[in-house]
Amino acid sequence: MCGIVGFYSASAPQSNTAAQLNQALHTLAHRGPDSSDAWFDLSRGVGLGHVRLSILDNSNAAMQPMTSADGRWVMVFNGEVYNFAHIRGELQSVGVAVKSSGDSEVILEAFALWGLLAVNRFVGMFAIALWDKREQSLYLIRDRVGVKPLYYSMVNGNCLFASELKGMQQFPLFRPEIDKRAAGEYLRYGYLSEQSCIYENTFKVQPGTWERISSSGQKTTHRYWSVEDKSNLSSTMRTDDDWTNHIESLLADSARLRMISDVPIGVFLSGGVDSSLVAALTQAQSSQRVKTFTIGFEDEAFNEAPFARDVARHLGTEHQEFIMPASMALDMLPKWGDLYDEPFGDSSGLPTLLVSRAAAQEVKVVLSADGGDELFSGYGRYSILEARGRRLESIPQWLRTATSRGMSLFPWQQLDDQLADYASAWTSGHKLRYSTTYRASMVARRIGLRSSAEFYDAAHAYLSDAQIERLIGARAYSRRSCGDYAGPAVEQFARWDFDHYLPGDIMTKVDRATMSASIEGREPLLDHRLIEAAFSLPLHLKRGPFGPKHLLK
Repeated sequence: MCGIVGFYSASAPQSNTAAQLNQALHTLAHRGPDSSDAWFDLSRGVGLGHVRLSILDNSNAAMQPMTSADGRWVMVFNGEVYNFAHIRGELQSVGVAVKSSGDSEVILEAFALWGLLAVNRFVGMFAIALWDKREQSLYLIRDRVGVKPLYYSMVNGNCLFASELKGMQQFPLFRPEIDKRAAGEYLRYGYLSEQSCIYENTFKVQPGTWERISSSGQKTTHRYWSVEDKSNLSSTMRTDDDWTNHIESLLADSARLRMISDVPIGVFLSGGVDSSLVAALTQAQSSQRVKTFTIGFEDEAFNEAPFARDVARHLGTEHQEFIMPASMALDMLPKWGDLYDEPFGDSSGLPTLLVSRAAAQEVKVVLSADGGDELFSGYGRYSILEARGRRLESIPQWLRTATSRGMSLFPWQQLDDQLADYASAWTSGHKLRYSTTYRASMVARRIGLRSSAEFYDAAHAYLSDAQIERLIGARAYSRRSCGDYAGPAVEQFARWDFDHYLPGDIMTKVDRATMSASIEGREPLLDHRLIEAAFSLPLHLKRGPFGPKHLLK
């Protein structure tokens, strides 16, 4: 796991960019505290920087930036390609020599031999910057799910890129001007999706794509993977047993690959279905007791630590439990903005940050069980919102629209003020506030929706577009709708979460928390082979007699 940063100023190479790149590397040191280095070709206006967290092959042979044996390609890479040993065998079978024992050289020589489509062979998580000396083009490549972050900014044909926004902020070319529509999206959902960035003219490389920046400063996008194109296993699976055996085999292999490391590994264990499954798969394939880590809370209503303790005892792991007092959370909050760079409203980032720091005292790699809810229909809200959406759709559209408009015209704020005055009179002068205005506006906008898909989107919204516009003078990005997805409503909801909530919220949270503690987080449930199978899985195996995540249970 590492951090990458760089620039490409093809039209007009900038002065002092070498010093700026080195300063940018300093801001990313938490992502790679073991070493840092940079490569420049200032005559071409290009520079690549890398900070290293040594996980595989700790020798200098695996140092980056790295140049291919034929001299054409230069690469910086953040992440892991877990099946690198298999790819190395393919390379060696056609005479390609690989000197190091890790994955970086394998990745680079794969590109040299097979071109950009070599990425289709990779099983892993990655953000890659690849400079082609022959064509004088820069490629920015991101993994299929968006586990690893990769930002870039285009200004007058000049490109800056980095694992985190703070890396690009060291370059005078970067213009950190707030994108109000992105700010509106944050106010609507509490996080920013992969389709937006808090700064104007700044973007995220989309999961499953690469960007090419040519010598003329033109950007083109290529999508090399999407779940729609790959979820086609239904015709090959005849029975429920076929599916069960296939999923179990993929789970075991995914965990096995993510256990490959030259440093100690551990598992985040909450005691839920997903983390217990990952811990079980890991312990079953380990010759030693696996280290597991759990965060607990002083308030027993929120404390899941006893469940994790029971699972750890059953599996025989070496378990460590940490209690997070409220005072510790308050101490972390002032660092929140620097940690995430963009607005981020998921409070579970606090315990994730704490458990990452605790685990960093023992290991350099942790397995996390994120993705199970999206892949195996685990969220309880799916059934609730599907039922509410069906009830909504049973009311004629004209009646819903008329009711919504009528409610929006009613003077709810005046009613709020009147109720508060009455309450004050009955409570010896203590003025109480009622939320009639908020609740009425919420009902008004939901009752006018046209489908379960729109209802699901609205259920995630803290504020309406009109409220956001009044606050900041701009509307949010277009509403995210799952209505374009095929299948039953609960399947559409899962795809909505997979495309938006998973990369924009969950993966952002885990990456920043683990990287701030200088440890590597790995996601066995987000192996793309498992994703393709899960989104081909019949719904009755996701939601069956055991409820949500039936097959996993």
